[in-house]
Amino acid sequence: MTSTALLPRSPRSRALWSSLLALAPTLGLGLGVGVATAGCEESPPASAYLTTPGGGGQYVRDSELLGHARIRPEVCDNVAENKPEQNRLDEKALIAFLQRQGFDVRPSRARPDLVYLDITNGGGSQPVRLRVAILDDANAAGKDLHDAILHHGPGSWGVHRGNLAVLAPIGSMDQILEFAGRSKLACWGVLTVAARDDDFVVPGGYMEF
Repeated sequence: MTSTALLPRSPRSRALWSSLLALAPTLGLGLGVGVATAGCEESPPASAYLTTPGGGGQYVRDSELLGHARIRPEVCDNVAENKPEQNRLDEKALIAFLQRQGFDVRPSRARPDLVYLDITNGGGSQPVRLRVAILDDANAAGKDLHDAILHHGPGSWGVHRGNLAVLAPIGSMDQILEFAGRSKLACWGVLTVAARDDDFVVPGGYMEF
């Protein structure tokens, strides 16, 4: 069960907390708060932000706006994984997929059900760290990712596939679409992005029903 003892309880306090997390790199703050959580819902360090370039418009139709963006169909052409997952997965499935896209992936296990994957050639000044939570089933993975990205606030995003929930570093919508399209993560898992009070699935790529 997720422990929320150290989390702000009121909506106003949670909004303030999210704002502080977003401003931490700019202000040079070290938010050394320990939060005992399950799955993906784990506070990232202040440095856990995308440093990859923008350019997401080439991967979507019409608009990059959250709620309007749609992955172009050609982005997922010839991606074998772009079909509903039937098997139970672990982090090796995602590692193998990313390696086939040409990425150097370095895993480190935090717990039996939580693995960090550092993509060292992701195109930014810092590695792209993905937090892979291994859940019981697809419903649990979808809920875990939903809760995690809403906790971290606007700019948080990730994908879920089968029983895996993958939380990615915070970024702008342009960065998110660029990296999700270039890495084909949008074709591997359900691409989900946080807004102010809810999250949105970016359609056009991998979907589960």
